[in-house]
Amino acid sequence: MDILDVSIILLAGLLGYSFAGVAGFGGGVMLMPTLTFFMGPHAALPTLCFCSLFATSARVWLNRQHIDWKVNLYFLIGAIPLTVLGTTIFIALDQSTIERVLGVFILVILVSKYLPITRNFKMKLWGFIPLGGITAFIAGVVGVPGPFTSVFFLNYGLQRMAFIGTFAFAMGALNIPKLAVFSLNGFITKDVIFIGTAIGFIGIAASYFGTKVVQKLPDRLFTIFINVVLLAFALFFIIK
Repeated sequence: MDILDVSIILLAGLLGYSFAGVAGFGGGVMLMPTLTFFMGPHAALPTLCFCSLFATSARVWLNRQHIDWKVNLYFLIGAIPLTVLGTTIFIALDQSTIERVLGVFILVILVSKYLPITRNFKMKLWGFIPLGGITAFIAGVVGVPGPFTSVFFLNYGLQRMAFIGTFAFAMGALNIPKLAVFSLNGFITKDVIFIGTAIGFIGIAASYFGTKVVQKLPDRLFTIFINVVLLAFALFFIIK
């Protein structure tokens, strides 16, 4: 890659993780297409995992006083065993088909929130165990679980900074076993480490900026904003 390629990737990282600092997710969805175009799919996801560790760690630290640690404990109990399985399958599966299925699934979740049968749905603490397993599998296969999983964190009652901090810890923890699988299969190259680290430092600054923005958003406006973003991501997955 030349300097122009690297500059475009870093700019995409700045925009993506600034948005993630506000919404709590979405940096990977914005960054993944750019990384795939310039680095190829087998290098894109390891790079994304690498830089996500920096960005999610920054959001965890900035929102550490608001994190619901019980939610994270239950989530990781279900997530850790299936992260390795999903990442292993990623190497061989057709990504475009999986992304379209994920996009449809997100639309179903959004629509179901407004049906009488699910309007009063309240996520239970124990539900984060199966949610963690499903999320880990999707994260391993598709690489960007945020839009799918965020709905359940919001339905549990987490708002604004509590949502961003708790969700960031959960998503960041998934990257560690994923990187281990990529390393064992020879996917961690010098380019992955260099680009991942560079974007990671940008992600730290972008997360700080996003946190300052979200502090000024009312809870109701924040929830509406998240739903609009979810709809955009669903359409992106379907038509991509």
